[in-house]
Amino acid sequence: MSAMVNSYQQYRKHDVLMANPLELIIMLYNGCIKKLKLADIAIRERNYEVSNLHLQKAQEIIIELINGLDFKYGIANELMALYEFINRQIISVNIKKDADGIQPLVEMLAALRDSWMKVQKQHKGGAYQAYESES
Repeated sequence: MSAMVNSYQQYRKHDVLMANPLELIIMLYNGCIKKLKLADIAIRERNYEVSNLHLQKAQEIIIELINGLDFKYGIANELMALYEFINRQIISVNIKKDADGIQPLVEMLAALRDSWMKVQKQHKGGAYQAYESES
């Protein structure tokens, strides 16, 4: 079993190392959405220790998205405000153990992810080059 887990971790690590910036952003959104959904389940099952771990991981992902913002682009300020809001909401959900507060966050993150996926599709094959040429 341990070998299988290790193989999967190596596979995921390879995905991250080979991803372009847009793919990394999408992976972060997917990871955050997954952690929020797992926290929702854990809260509803009254497994608060597990929910806390998932919510903390979701916060770490939001912080990573914040750290990745490039403020030479105007959209970064709007994303920063949105990420800060989401982070505060995650903290609130964790303190109150309010599973009902999770779905709106999942919906916001899914909408943002879907927007990034559209950008990626528009620049398919040249996403990384387009990103690099703007630097």
